[in-house]
Amino acid sequence: MRLSDLNLGIELEPIVSDLELYPPQEEAMKAGLLDTANNFVISSPTASGKTLLAELVMLKSILQDSGKCLYVVPLNALAYEKYQNFKDKYGSVAAVGISTGDYESSSRYLEKNNIILLTLEKLDSLTRLKPAWLSKISVVVVDEAHVLGEEKRGPRLEGALARFMSFNPSARIIALSATMSNVEEFGSWLHASVIKSEWRPVPLKEEVLLAEDDRAIITRVLEEVKEDAQVLVFVNTKRGSASFARKIAAQLKMRNEELDKLAELVDVGVDDLAEMVRFGVAYHNSWLHPEQRRAIEDSFRNRILKVICCTPTLAMGVSLPAKMVIIRNYKFFTLGRGVEPMPVCWVKQVFGRAGRPEHDTYGLGLIVAKNEDELEAIERVYINGELERIESRFSNDTMTEQVLATIAGGAHRIDQVYEFLDCTFYAHQNGGEIGFVKAELDSILEGLTRAGFIEMDGDSIRATKFGTLSSRLYLSLNSALGLREGITALSDSRASDFDLLLLVAKCEEVIPLKVKNAMEIASSFSDNHEWLYNGAHALGSAIIAHAWIDELTYPKLKELFGTYPGEVHNNIYVLGWIGYAASKMAEYLQDDEMYARLNGLKDRIRHGVKTELLRLVSIKGVGRIIARRLYSAGFRNEEEVANADLERLGGVHGVGAKRAAKIKEEAKSFSLRKP
Repeated sequence: MRLSDLNLGIELEPIVSDLELYPPQEEAMKAGLLDTANNFVISSPTASGKTLLAELVMLKSILQDSGKCLYVVPLNALAYEKYQNFKDKYGSVAAVGISTGDYESSSRYLEKNNIILLTLEKLDSLTRLKPAWLSKISVVVVDEAHVLGEEKRGPRLEGALARFMSFNPSARIIALSATMSNVEEFGSWLHASVIKSEWRPVPLKEEVLLAEDDRAIITRVLEEVKEDAQVLVFVNTKRGSASFARKIAAQLKMRNEELDKLAELVDVGVDDLAEMVRFGVAYHNSWLHPEQRRAIEDSFRNRILKVICCTPTLAMGVSLPAKMVIIRNYKFFTLGRGVEPMPVCWVKQVFGRAGRPEHDTYGLGLIVAKNEDELEAIERVYINGELERIESRFSNDTMTEQVLATIAGGAHRIDQVYEFLDCTFYAHQNGGEIGFVKAELDSILEGLTRAGFIEMDGDSIRATKFGTLSSRLYLSLNSALGLREGITALSDSRASDFDLLLLVAKCEEVIPLKVKNAMEIASSFSDNHEWLYNGAHALGSAIIAHAWIDELTYPKLKELFGTYPGEVHNNIYVLGWIGYAASKMAEYLQDDEMYARLNGLKDRIRHGVKTELLRLVSIKGVGRIIARRLYSAGFRNEEEVANADLERLGGVHGVGAKRAAKIKEEAKSFSLRKP
């Protein structure tokens, strides 16, 4: 069956080229994917055509009914990849938008778009805010839907879908997954038709590689590369992925002009990544700055890089298919649980990347065993074993957060909260226990009332200003309470900038960074020793943030604290959001001084500058480095840049004539926009 054989009622050419449908695609068409308004759950291997099916559903809704569609993914990087892809493919017939942060905003600017890319957290946030445009959504595509079974993020996706379905029941839900064993149960929850297929466009061989040491693994990698293949190697730690890439690079040595250019692009002066890249190998983990990561991913897609050694997050991230995928370590460290074997579904996700339809006759997935006993165990569990079921991960804590989100989103009676619980996957899987869960609701509501998040009067219920703000700011309950209490405590003292940085770094959303002698360093920035000891776990993150707003460079941060650009960038991104949340919390507490300080600190965190540069970095196109050079040359604010002599402005190191004209125009525009 070809796409042109279908009576779609819309003209797809030249938007989508005519093509032969894959078997799972043909099955979905026969099941009424484009002829009915049914929800669908589609479970089939990577590269079997799931995304195209979702795209066709969205296009039909847009072209026939002027529909608006959400496309939900688990990671920022994946959202941006899909955004660019959809813009390139469908920009001529559909407005494409994206939002991955800005959790407090209802993002009204998205309303004008036909296809909107969201992370699952942004979807969760929007279902709490319930902007009017969300009720106009006609299609919701949930990519990597098996994330609902994850311990930390699953409940947020589940809660968001349950709330969305309750207030927009007419929207179609299209859930996609490559690894979902209980797809029928998931489909039953969504009242969806189910397409389940094992078909792949490129056959996949799954094997165990017996290798007592790294030499045998590297030999296998080199053999594949000599045959012009590309290889992904999954390693269980960041340091391990870099070390293994270094070992492969030492033997591969395939230097060329394209690799030299790439090496210059990724070199930020913190380690020997560029040297590895010159020989065709890179590591891929959270050490990478987003610009480094994009350059590495693009070069791998363009077949310039031959080998990437990566950590587990790549399995769920952007599309990087390779001829061979090797899992060097199948046991990984999990925070709170220590070292444990990875789930079967993760291994299958990794193996799913093996085999590129346009290049390979088959894909090869290898998992390394160090001895015969381990080989047998791996074959039993990972090669021949069954995928884990997707289970709801609702717990008392996550349910408490989702109950508050539902109340803040407009539930004013207890029976409306019951309705929300009845819509969850948890209720669907545990029908016999939902009565017990509802009984637990009394204690959940009591706890929320005691903490000041909600108020109750009989069966009537409403979120307080504090509860509404906490939910809108997308804070965990503990973080919201910590900010409220911390702002009050620091307001009565002479809090330093470091004390305020520690306030935001203590929040649960911030992943702690480790710094040697953290207490000793922190004590040089603050006299509030009790505050420091109470936030000991977050001192590293606060120290690095303090150095960042003091304008230290990535190489200097690496030299002093051992932190990599990606770690700094990710930490600063979250701290900027929490800093904003803290300023809004201070505003709610009517603490004008703390509001002003936290608001300024939030901007310093985002831009990485001292206070005197804040007005300069407000000019579009002026970052922290150029801002410091402008300041040193005598330009103090946007007005002075707007009125500057172009020759003098262009003479500032790193600016030049072309850039000078652009930033002068931007400075004029910014000055006019100021109230």
